[in-house]
Amino acid sequence: MKVNPGSLLCLSRLLIGPAALFLYLFSSVFPVTPCVAASRPDTLKIGVLAPLSGPYAAGGTSFVQAATLAVEQANAEGGVFGRQVAIAVGDTQGRVDVAKAEALRLVSREKVSALVGAYLSEETIGVMEIAAAHRTVLLVPVAATAEITDKVRREYERYRYVFRVGYSLPQWAEMIAAFLSDRKVRRYAFVGAGIRWNRELGETLGRILVPRGITPAYGAFYSPGNPAFDPVAVAAAAASPDIVILADPGRNSVSFLKRLREVAPALPVLSVGGALGDARLAASIPLSAPVYVQAAAWRGVSPAATAYAERYEYRYGAPPVGYSDTLPYDAVAVLVAAWRKAGSVDSAMVVPVLERDAFFGVAGMYRFDAAHQARWGTGPGALQGSFVLWERDGARIVFPPR
Repeated sequence: MKVNPGSLLCLSRLLIGPAALFLYLFSSVFPVTPCVAASRPDTLKIGVLAPLSGPYAAGGTSFVQAATLAVEQANAEGGVFGRQVAIAVGDTQGRVDVAKAEALRLVSREKVSALVGAYLSEETIGVMEIAAAHRTVLLVPVAATAEITDKVRREYERYRYVFRVGYSLPQWAEMIAAFLSDRKVRRYAFVGAGIRWNRELGETLGRILVPRGITPAYGAFYSPGNPAFDPVAVAAAAASPDIVILADPGRNSVSFLKRLREVAPALPVLSVGGALGDARLAASIPLSAPVYVQAAAWRGVSPAATAYAERYEYRYGAPPVGYSDTLPYDAVAVLVAAWRKAGSVDSAMVVPVLERDAFFGVAGMYRFDAAHQARWGTGPGALQGSFVLWERDGARIVFPPR
């Protein structure tokens, strides 16, 4: 029988007395190969990039909480290849330079096998460059700018490692347009924080809505760091729209809505997602007129969504907001499923699996198109998301029709 001296050395670590001494001396004479257990890390790491400080810290916190919950679920199912999965977190602070530096740290020093993030579109564009340079799979949960998938389409060889789980701005606008049409809206105001994806969403939405006979009555943005709500709220109300579309994922959205209610108590509002999906914050807002929130998924839309919401609430003491938590959860779930299907965490093996297979998540079945964009929208087989209406005793799903 041929004996591997390296295996004997491993065994000697478990022995005491003469037997251990014999094996030690034997291994010192013959070349030793490293133990399998010692040659590979005990865990597989996923790098998670989100703002844990700054104006979007609330969204970043729920982002990391959801990723943590997804990793716990993966480990409860036996992990990946019998190994546990862990996350290494990078605080992007909502800044592009910090996001890039943290992505580089996670890849180079933490040795993560893949990245999930970032939060803002600006951050994510920067992180894409790190993922491309290091050939590391990047799953994008919430950043929505069209530039992400445009880069994949135009420079596939460089950016083929990037896949977006969340909806793109055109998809987002299409879903909002369907909701507004269902509500018989004809004039709208578009306001919110002056960040990239909000501005792009407003422009994209206008291009889609005008041909449908839905026109903008007013549009403005306030600073996310030092917001001046009064002039925007007053001007939006004075324009007499049928509804105000509020594009702000942070807690400033709550403050703005309260100010808007003071000047226009009967004006309906649609939040495109974020803090206004938080039941604790929603409890503090006046409901003198409808307050709608868009979400990737919501409790009650499916058994999977309900189970996830219950687990999240049990773990963290509050239900998910349906966007900045649900999509990161699904991003981690899709990544883990792709690893398992590929039989490897190597990016060269994982990318083809992500391109060709379907992956089940809280929001439904994920499939990626040629630009590595998950298929969201209003068509057959697309992930559709949910629109909910806040009421005194909670939220009720009002669209799409169920």
